[in-house]
Amino acid sequence: MESILVSQAAAWANGKAKGETQIENIVKDTGDVTKGSLFVAIKGERFDGHDFIPQAIENGAAAIMSSRKDEKYQAATVYVDDTRQALLDLAGGYREQFDCPVVAITGSVGKTTTRGMTASVLSQNYVVHATTGNLNNQIGLPLSVLGLEYRHEAAVFEMGMSAFGEIASMVDCAKPTIAVITTIGTSHIEFLGSREGICRAKMEILDGLAARGGIAVLNGDEPLLWEKRDSIYGRKIWFGIHNPDCEIRASDITGTSDGLQLTLHLPDADFPVMLYIPGEHNAVNALAAAAVGWLLGIDADGIAAGLAAFAPEGRRQKLYEQNGFTIYEDCYNASPDSMKAALKVLGGQSGRRFAVLGSMLELGNYAAQGHYEAGYAAAGNADAVYCYGSHAADIARGAQQAGITAIHIFDSHEAMAQALRADAQKGDALLFKGSRGMRMENVLKLFLGEEV
Repeated sequence: MESILVSQAAAWANGKAKGETQIENIVKDTGDVTKGSLFVAIKGERFDGHDFIPQAIENGAAAIMSSRKDEKYQAATVYVDDTRQALLDLAGGYREQFDCPVVAITGSVGKTTTRGMTASVLSQNYVVHATTGNLNNQIGLPLSVLGLEYRHEAAVFEMGMSAFGEIASMVDCAKPTIAVITTIGTSHIEFLGSREGICRAKMEILDGLAARGGIAVLNGDEPLLWEKRDSIYGRKIWFGIHNPDCEIRASDITGTSDGLQLTLHLPDADFPVMLYIPGEHNAVNALAAAAVGWLLGIDADGIAAGLAAFAPEGRRQKLYEQNGFTIYEDCYNASPDSMKAALKVLGGQSGRRFAVLGSMLELGNYAAQGHYEAGYAAAGNADAVYCYGSHAADIARGAQQAGITAIHIFDSHEAMAQALRADAQKGDALLFKGSRGMRMENVLKLFLGEEV
């Protein structure tokens, strides 16, 4: 970030400053404190960052943000009512210092991949600042915004949510000039009640967009979005595979051993694109990224090069060969929609196909049905289904109903991996997929003989 003064941080955060010094970076973890850090004390479910303020100061923090107004610290301090809201407000004030395109991306499925593809496309012409890792919530997003520097020519931010109002608060902070909605699925339906509720929450990303002269980039294959097209104010660009009325489209989508080939259709150009990531669903993500690139002046060659250069991060959508097996590793998170998409990728692999599935979280009353549908989707895509977690029986029930006979339920990673080692043979393909809390990467490591 660009350096600021404590007094400036206090003004943006609607707080009061005690002492003055230069702030070079803003952190919430004492382990990230360096010279010039402002340490923001965040109260979480298990820990209260205020209790670690002495350690932050000992580690070299130049300043502190605290809501404990009766406490005094041996460092410059910004006192606020609520440090979470203050962090959003501070980052929002900081954002105002930059006059560059800011892209915000949300969606039930595909937002992280779309964010990476968009950043890769824009990097062909711009110096880009983008969200890294999972900094996409009400704490991570402002920290991402605070990473902006004057050298950056464009920014790409990801926005996740689990409740109404969360995206709206992040929009107030990031003030996007382009807002992207990838999909409306069933993630977090436990808190939002229905797909219509999820759609309403996702559409908070459009708040104030028209007033800022911004542009909405929307999935025209999603009926819940398309049916609202006349009520969305301002300029809109639609992307999709199946809706012929979309301005940005794809055709001739073909899976390859390396990923995916397609023909991309822009309003002013048609050209081939190679994606080094599997799954037809990623063609939709590529269309969203291409739409943003096209809006910001990236030509066909630049869009194609940016999409080809993209590679997924972490444990997301990685297809590779190891120890004689084809491994599709997608252990970062899961929803019924992403589970079905991953199973389709597994279905395109040669050899026997093993679906190694962990339970999906935050589905509320939809949990039993969502897991049943995921198990049923294994039909034609998997020869055997291995289930783990609290809703393993629902996955198994769906798979059995679909006609799969090789179905196994496990109550530990170790037992699951041991069974897979006994059953799978070289030349087989294995999908490892589940919600973050299922830690399905541990099953993969155990299966491959690696340390957990």
